[in-house]
Amino acid sequence: MARRVTLIDVARHAGVSRTTASYVLTGTGRVSTATRERVQASIETLGYVYNEGAASLRRKSRTIGVIVPKIDRPFFGEVLSGVESTFTASGYMALMVATRNRLDQQDRLLRMLREHQVAALVIIPATASDHELVDAIRSWDVPTVFLSRYVRGSTEPYVGSDEVRGGYLAADHLVRAHGCRSITYLGGPTRGIARADRLEGVHRALAESGSEVNLVDLISESTVEAGLRAGHELVGSGLPDGIICHNDSIAMGVARALYDTGRVGATRIIGYDDIVPAKVSVPSLTSVATGGQLLGETAARSVLAVISGAEPAVRSHLAEPRLIVRESCGDHVGGDAATS
Repeated sequence: MARRVTLIDVARHAGVSRTTASYVLTGTGRVSTATRERVQASIETLGYVYNEGAASLRRKSRTIGVIVPKIDRPFFGEVLSGVESTFTASGYMALMVATRNRLDQQDRLLRMLREHQVAALVIIPATASDHELVDAIRSWDVPTVFLSRYVRGSTEPYVGSDEVRGGYLAADHLVRAHGCRSITYLGGPTRGIARADRLEGVHRALAESGSEVNLVDLISESTVEAGLRAGHELVGSGLPDGIICHNDSIAMGVARALYDTGRVGATRIIGYDDIVPAKVSVPSLTSVATGGQLLGETAARSVLAVISGAEPAVRSHLAEPRLIVRESCGDHVGGDAATS
């Protein structure tokens, strides 16, 4: 059996004292940035795992790790609200960290949460996560649930919305309800699992419709600013009959571009996730509702059930999305109209 790497090994490798290495690990003391980076590099090179001892063991029973890509995305905010409120109500603390959608950062944060010996893990994986993430989590052996995103090919517990069905609902509405013959799918990361699934649903709806529909697939960031830029570009190049946006933020940006250019109502816009501002935007936004807060609550309850002993394993849950029809599709009947 290989000898376990110790803090002294790290200190020697980094050329510092054991005390300095300890300061870096605990975030205490006065340590220069260069020294801190050198110690962190040694930790990664040697594969050192810090055991915080008895204090950490006490925290384990009350702390649950939550990994998200970005905390500034409105949908993730709604999801995290559901996660945090459920854990807090049950007497647990959510230790939330953000990967900024970087795989290296995700690896680092996963290791840090492991060092803190959290009781369970809820993770919205970074885009392009693969089997290496799954293997790392399996080797840890704590109750874990993938939330909102999963890793293709894995069978890990997953709580999320049926993305294929969501894409289907959006495309089917544009073709059958409005007779659209040109549709643009706008936004989302190139390697995003949700994007791929939604587009699968779009293609399925178009195939079932029996209509000749020209589908254009455009990549962009998932922000209001990206939607605004793309909207202006589409106005300049020729608007399609309908636009399915990867999220509501993009859709709001597109709607603003149409307003800026005097083209309000020139195309039908569908967003995704139905975040709270979608209902009050101008025009109010047709959107595929995925119930972000409820997804967060469901994921939190799934790991709590295992921690408490009520369930032997974390349960998966695939939620059914709904299309909420509002003004951005030219429909408004005095309130939200839901289709499924």
